[in-house]
Amino acid sequence: MRVLPYHIPLVADYGDGPYVWDVEGRQYIDLNMAYGPLIFGHRAEKIIDAVSYQIGKFGSQLGFPTEISVRVAEKLKQLFPGMELVRFSSTGTEACASATRLARAFTGRNKLIAFEGQYHGWSDAVFHRYHADLDDLPESGYGSALPGTLGMNGNPHNLIVVEWNNAERLAAALAEHGPEVAAVIMEPIAGNSGLIPPEPGYLAQARDLAHQHGGLLIFDEVISGLRVAAGGAQQLYGVRPDITIVSKALGGGFPVAAFGARAEIMNLIASRQVFHGGVYSGNAAVMAASEAVLDEIISQGDVLYEQLNGLGEMLAVGMGDVLSRHGIAHVVHQVGPIVSVFLTHEPAGRLTNYRAVRRACDFEGFIRFQHAMQNRGVYFHPNQFESMFLSTAHTEELLGIVLDRVEDACQCGWQS
Repeated sequence: MRVLPYHIPLVADYGDGPYVWDVEGRQYIDLNMAYGPLIFGHRAEKIIDAVSYQIGKFGSQLGFPTEISVRVAEKLKQLFPGMELVRFSSTGTEACASATRLARAFTGRNKLIAFEGQYHGWSDAVFHRYHADLDDLPESGYGSALPGTLGMNGNPHNLIVVEWNNAERLAAALAEHGPEVAAVIMEPIAGNSGLIPPEPGYLAQARDLAHQHGGLLIFDEVISGLRVAAGGAQQLYGVRPDITIVSKALGGGFPVAAFGARAEIMNLIASRQVFHGGVYSGNAAVMAASEAVLDEIISQGDVLYEQLNGLGEMLAVGMGDVLSRHGIAHVVHQVGPIVSVFLTHEPAGRLTNYRAVRRACDFEGFIRFQHAMQNRGVYFHPNQFESMFLSTAHTEELLGIVLDRVEDACQCGWQS
């Protein structure tokens, strides 16, 4: 994933704040932030201090329940009230696998509904070909999932994949499969086919449709949780799911994820009817990192998200202005400190789903753009399906430098 045929080789040596250096000593302004977790930048001092204190005074892996995991769960619940009970795991993949298993157990049903262009980890239950060719997608707007890789023995067997941001398509899929559907799982802000916000009212429609057919709604907020708002997309849009998954920003660079729901659902795990485990799940070192992140967000939330939103808007508007001046067709999406710059074959409006991105975007042109920027000391991923992430370590002055380098790249004619 990190070394693609079209990627200029970059072997990282170290990071600091908004920068990363490669092993040959080149410095880059980092707009990737390790694919999103580094909400406070590289080597954030408060996280380092918290983890060092935990390891030095108490240990990293104790093998028993700890008070710190309880504190983290309580603080997470402050931000996500629907997570009445919480379990920790090490990755988003594990949390998604456990959440879908939990939904099946609670409803007594087998099928799941997910969405085109969305990724919920690589477990057999949900790993579909989320970047499928358009010709492989059904005209009806929904259909059986395509296996995401070789070796899945035909899995995911019980996954229906639907066009995102289209309530009619979801309603049709549920009309056909509703009595068998345990849950609808979604990224409430799509983040794996570029950044695609939900259409107005769509999240509430999806929740209502799932509930009408007796299913649950799962929000995979691995990317959006603690990023777009303290309480994630569900706070931003005012829609609470039945089960929530968070990861990435929760650990500030340490490997942690959490899933939770109301007690009625989570009690299936507490009563050991549904298994969830993991030796390293919720270990004390990552809990120390998570507590440092949550303490900062809880104490500085309003100021912190005002800063992050302002930086995101500056980058999005600035990128759009430069590209427009040079006559380069594009669409820019931004939610808080997450930005996607889509280069398109011709002028296009807002892109509302994976199919629209796939049809409209100039993927080869974006690779040339990324190469030009990487050669100018600015790093973001060369695949348009990957978003740009900002942190509190970025500044307006630094983004001004980024925009100057975008201007220089356009003047030098990278698009040809």
